[in-house]
Amino acid sequence: MVTRRSLGHMADIDAARELLRDSFTRLIEHADDLTDGLTDGVAYYRPTPEANTIAWLLWHSARIQDAQLCDIAGLEQVWFREGWVDRFGLDLPRDAHGYGHTPEEVAKVRASADLLGGYYHAVHRESLSYVASVSADELARVIDERWTPPVTASARLVSIIDDAAQHLGQAAYIRGIAPTT
Repeated sequence: MVTRRSLGHMADIDAARELLRDSFTRLIEHADDLTDGLTDGVAYYRPTPEANTIAWLLWHSARIQDAQLCDIAGLEQVWFREGWVDRFGLDLPRDAHGYGHTPEEVAKVRASADLLGGYYHAVHRESLSYVASVSADELARVIDERWTPPVTASARLVSIIDDAAQHLGQAAYIRGIAPTT
């Protein structure tokens, strides 16, 4: 039986889904802006020897979104499932995602704008698929009890979006200061 309370609950989850869809869509729009016309010279530019490159920042943002979202959803990562790990062919461990990378490891992430954008779009499609089916119970589900308070799926989604937005903003800054010749 549909009650006024259940109708309100449906409106709440619809609003949550739309908020998440919009948030993830803004990330892919930023990734598209970054890869549009991106040359290898700009993609691999480092303002300082210790700085991350645009290529690394895009790759890392997509890898973290992929790894963490698929972990929540109980799915194999797009990186492996769709063969992106082999397409990239990085001289890094196959399950690398960038946490704790040294400047030397950052330099190993070399990929074309098309490859970076293609992978980010594949991750985005998976993200939207998950968000479209998410329930209130799923958002409230505790996924990591090692923290106080325990981490819920919704808190992890916010962390994914926050992390990616910061890294994509860093990439946009680097693109703005990178020499174009």
